[in-house]
Amino acid sequence: MKKIEAIIRPGLRDAVVTAIKKVGVGGISVHSIQGQGSQNPPLVGQYYSKEMIICVVDDPKLDDILNAISDVACTGTKGDGKVFVTTVDDALDLCTKKRGTTSI
Repeated sequence: MKKIEAIIRPGLRDAVVTAIKKVGVGGISVHSIQGQGSQNPPLVGQYYSKEMIICVVDDPKLDDILNAISDVACTGTKGDGKVFVTTVDDALDLCTKKRGTTSI
């Protein structure tokens, strides 16, 4: 399983969520965040508003989801965001007690 954390422009949140859902992702989390990139950051203490979309997916879906996110979220200008992918060793659905990929 892989955890995908996509940091994107706020105005693209709904379009990215729709694209992810079309690939077959069941659950997502969305957070409003603030931060600054490493290139030409704003003045000290100033941050840009972004959205973070988090989902955990089966390994075979990873490339399709990354392509879906980049197709929608890439405007070709600085500040489009980043996507981070990490490995998830296990997961547990608290209600059903299912573990692993059956829990997502």
